[in-house]
Amino acid sequence: MRRKLCMILILLGASYTPLTVGAETISKGIDYTSKQDHSSGVPQTIQQITVQPDPGNYWMTGKGRDHVLATESVPSQVNRSMAAGNRVVAAVNADMYKVASGLPIGLQIQQNAVLVSHSVKESALKFPSFVTNGQGKPEIGSYGVIGTLKSAARSMTIHSVNRNENLDNRVGIFTNAHHVSKTINFSGLSDAMKKEAAIVTLKGNSIKAFKLGQSYDWTVHQVDTTFRSNIPIPTDGVVVVAFGKQKKPLLDLVKENKLTTQINLIQMSNLQVRNDIQEAASGYNWLVKDGIGLDLNALSENHDRFLMIVRKARTLIGITANQTVHIMTVDQGRTTSKGFTMLEAVAQMKRLGAVSALAFDGGGSTEMMVRRAGESPVRTVNVPADGRSRAVTNSLMIATRYVPETSVAYMILPEQPELYVGETRQLTVKLTDRNSQPINASQKKIKLTGLGVSGMQVKAPLQPGKWTGQLAVDQAKRSVTINVTNRLSGMTFNGGKPFALKVGQTVKLTSDGWLNGRKVIIPSSEKKYGMQQPIASITKDVLTAKKAGKTMLTLSAGGQTVSLPLTVTGSQPASKPVPKPSNKSIVLDSFESGTYTSTSPYVSSYTTTVSTEQKTAGRSSLKLTYDYSGWTKQNGAMYITNPKWNITVPATKLSLDLYGDRKAPWLRAQLKDAKGKVHTVDFVKHVDWTGFKTVEAKVDPAWPVPVQVQSLYFVETDMKKKGQVQKSKVYLDQFKVWY
Repeated sequence: MRRKLCMILILLGASYTPLTVGAETISKGIDYTSKQDHSSGVPQTIQQITVQPDPGNYWMTGKGRDHVLATESVPSQVNRSMAAGNRVVAAVNADMYKVASGLPIGLQIQQNAVLVSHSVKESALKFPSFVTNGQGKPEIGSYGVIGTLKSAARSMTIHSVNRNENLDNRVGIFTNAHHVSKTINFSGLSDAMKKEAAIVTLKGNSIKAFKLGQSYDWTVHQVDTTFRSNIPIPTDGVVVVAFGKQKKPLLDLVKENKLTTQINLIQMSNLQVRNDIQEAASGYNWLVKDGIGLDLNALSENHDRFLMIVRKARTLIGITANQTVHIMTVDQGRTTSKGFTMLEAVAQMKRLGAVSALAFDGGGSTEMMVRRAGESPVRTVNVPADGRSRAVTNSLMIATRYVPETSVAYMILPEQPELYVGETRQLTVKLTDRNSQPINASQKKIKLTGLGVSGMQVKAPLQPGKWTGQLAVDQAKRSVTINVTNRLSGMTFNGGKPFALKVGQTVKLTSDGWLNGRKVIIPSSEKKYGMQQPIASITKDVLTAKKAGKTMLTLSAGGQTVSLPLTVTGSQPASKPVPKPSNKSIVLDSFESGTYTSTSPYVSSYTTTVSTEQKTAGRSSLKLTYDYSGWTKQNGAMYITNPKWNITVPATKLSLDLYGDRKAPWLRAQLKDAKGKVHTVDFVKHVDWTGFKTVEAKVDPAWPVPVQVQSLYFVETDMKKKGQVQKSKVYLDQFKVWY
């Protein structure tokens, strides 16, 4: 499969051409693609995982809180699976469920053990299942559970496992996997059935789920004929219940103290026993069956016709004739993505060559998680319709047995937008081994060569054209080419405000260039100033008013021209002299002791403590431990405050020794001067280093003192990181003010 087709393209205008946003190999035999598609006449944001047959990969199902009557978000299910040692590469939501209880609509099997069965035979036919057989190969079909309960003389059928509904005139069996409380409460039983109940507790095996085809021996522990709620399930046993006409046969059978149970899986299409099935999760409806895509009449045979033609978020899965599995999600947003109809879902699976396909739960439950190429975390890649991960009943995961090797085979570099002349850019590279397993780039010495290179930073030449460089790490090499342009897509001059000066007054001319939505610095060599009347002079971007008058001041750069009125009046007013910087410093805080407040209206999952683990001076530093699990709204701002941070002299800058983790975001400070005006200053846009580094923020000495540092704070603006639970930490030391 291809390593990387493309990473980012920009959709211009109202084009209705399908736009591929990303395509990458995330593990050997597993590819992930993302695209914004307009071919149906409406926007559709589509995510797709393609899994080729490969012995290094395996399928698993997750279950909410590991119990039948429970829900849990897909990220939480994935994290628990990874904590258990599984190298999860991708995951999606699976079955539909009863919202009130978390009960799956259909079948689920984990590691060849039945967690929950369909309720009735018709349910098994209506709701097909994605399964993997004893060789790990995927299938889609209709599968039903049937069990037997035997004594030496009698035998009877067990109709369902761990399902507390549809038990009129039926027999059900319950294990400790049913509910975390280890009790049973029934749903939908008629009053007549409640009067005809038999409840039998069996002991002899401590099991959570029945292995398919395995016989279990039991001893009758208790028999009850009075219907009740909160029936306890023993740790070393199971509970069998029978209602209506099944009551008497069960009571007759349990007169013998020794019983045996066996649970079997039946393939409904041919009634063959399929006890080889290892994993199973049911879906909502068929899309492609026996190679034929269902039409609207076939789709509506077992489901509401309106639900088949309405556009919704969808989760789809299909299998081709060569055992390739395609998983697809489509988002349902107000404007950015309109979802699929079921007919469009059928067409998508047929387009991919699926000979069997089904739809899992959709709507707000639709969620896809992917371990992106060269990365270790598994992250949600679609936008759930709820705006967050919904708690669902179960999930389907694909994991790999491949373990990262030490030698780099591939370097993944996002496609680089063109550079503006003189612009600098920090290149970030992700690394993988020959099996596409991620390798930590921070632990490798990556060499970048080329004109204007410093470390991994590229400075574009001052002439348009192409910048070319070479990347090398271990035995892997690749060239990098970036277009360099001197044409801007937009420009601002003095914030758009007219100039009003007095004779002799000077002002620093400010301008920002814009290139395809990105702000860039305009080199001085690219700027050309013009004036209709020579009432001022310009030297090195400093405008000095010479005589009274009015004119238009023009700035041209990058093919853009902006003109602003310039008015010069009177004489320059006396101004309070600004003290000349002495380049001396005062330590505001060395973080040796003290109490630091860390509260935020946006993020709750961070703490600050004085720590001796890392420092640049003294005995300790301030340790900030954070993750984004508690990021709930707006930006991810994390504030640190101390009322003792006061600047008593006119200052030119602040400095801070910062121990980086390569992950921390934008570091800023908020200051309040003596007149109550609040100022925000920047230390660094992104912490992309490991170890200590001194960062600085400019301060205006004209601000009236005393100036209070109200907070130091980190700001994360990448919304995809919201809700992540991976903990990180940085250290702060030697907070200084310079004057």
